[in-house]
Amino acid sequence: MNRLVVFAHFTLFLALMLAVWAVPSGRYVLVVTHPDAAADNIFTVIGRAGGSFVGPGRLSWMAVAYSDESNFPARLMQAGALVVLNHSLAVGCQQGDQK
Repeated sequence: MNRLVVFAHFTLFLALMLAVWAVPSGRYVLVVTHPDAAADNIFTVIGRAGGSFVGPGRLSWMAVAYSDESNFPARLMQAGALVVLNHSLAVGCQQGDQK
């Protein structure tokens, strides 16, 4: 068996697993905005999407946000977020949907 084929399949498997793990699920999400934006941009994006600020991420352009709406990740993207991820990716975040 060709080692390159095995390596390619393994890499694809890992990428798919990471993608499934990173997909936003539940009411809490990690919002990532542009790093060069103003410090208050993260609050503007969350507010425009109709969510609530829960806590900061490791960097000023990352934050955990909350909303009961099922389309909240899509609304964050429309409001200017670069990426919306599962909140468990936020280092030190202890908030979460307990149901």
